[in-house]
Amino acid sequence: MRVRDVMTTPVVAVTPSATIGEAIAVSTGKGFTSLPVVDDLGRLIGLLSEEDIIRAGCLPDPRLDGGPDAGVHLGAPVTVRDIMRAPGVGAHPDTELTDLADRMLEHRLRSVPVLELGQVIGVVTWQDLLRAKIDLPSQRNEP
Repeated sequence: MRVRDVMTTPVVAVTPSATIGEAIAVSTGKGFTSLPVVDDLGRLIGLLSEEDIIRAGCLPDPRLDGGPDAGVHLGAPVTVRDIMRAPGVGAHPDTELTDLADRMLEHRLRSVPVLELGQVIGVVTWQDLLRAKIDLPSQRNEP
């Protein structure tokens, strides 16, 4: 089975100029653990994960009392560009799932953007790979 058979489409992505608050809203609203960061032409320029956001300290501090100044940052809002990481791993639609799973394990990735002619056309997550395993005819426990 190949990546194109299991990738999630349409792609939900953010631009580098999106605020972290906007990225969190998109991510949590869709239930994604990471988002591709794309330019105006849909080309991959980075990835933003939950881990990146937490590491950057962009979450509200629960120890604050929630007063009018709680969580206020001086200066410009933090943007995706400020904390995204450059993409290290992308997949071609014809990549074998076992090869992609090996790469995801090696690089400790929860999702991988699928690229065709430089544009993000899908995303593959561990959930997609697990669903593919369940759907394989040889894996079914049929009487």
